[in-house]
Amino acid sequence: MTNFWDEDGDFDYEAHHEAGQRDQAVETAARIGYPGMADAFYYFGLQGKPDATFTPELLTALDTWQVQLKKIEAAPADEEIKDLQRQTEEATNAILTKIDSAT
Repeated sequence: MTNFWDEDGDFDYEAHHEAGQRDQAVETAARIGYPGMADAFYYFGLQGKPDATFTPELLTALDTWQVQLKKIEAAPADEEIKDLQRQTEEATNAILTKIDSAT
């Protein structure tokens, strides 16, 4: 169990809230059959959304976004990282557009 008390003995409400949001993202990802996308769901605030939100197009875009992030983490050269970051930003914008158009 996570301890949400800081070194001063104060309860860290922000950490508690964030942990709850992450748990919801994990639950949502498992519910719709994409447990590996929990981090993406959390990042884009999709935790707790109805199943209809997760269209094939959105799931494909989220998968592309996650792959780009993994490539950035593994990229050895600065120029390659910049290119991958640009591609990830484009994927992020496309995902946000899909989310906005669905609501």
